[in-house]
Amino acid sequence: MATETVNQTAKPEDIKTLRDTVEFMDSLAQDGFSEISAIAKLALAQFEHPDGYLHPEIIAQALRAIWGKADNIANCINSEAEQVGCNYVDPALTRRQAARAAHRAALAQPCAVATA
Repeated sequence: MATETVNQTAKPEDIKTLRDTVEFMDSLAQDGFSEISAIAKLALAQFEHPDGYLHPEIIAQALRAIWGKADNIANCINSEAEQVGCNYVDPALTRRQAARAAHRAALAQPCAVATA
């Protein structure tokens, strides 16, 4: 992760904004991850009873809930970090997105037709 050096004195209001944002992100993480943990524990407990194997769709629903909750928390935390200019950008993901865009642009070009 790259860091940027800034030769400025931080303003008290900027420090407060950053502190408030970090506290909110911590709250999002604690609430969301405790919900994920609870859902996962319930899903595992389902397998401790013979009847638990009769309804695999219940486990599938729990896994979908975990998936959705994890994605939602990640998006919320990223959004908060972006608002204070501290979001992580994956350079490999950025390269893959650029490559995909270049590929799509190349596909959109009309084919040269040879004429005799």
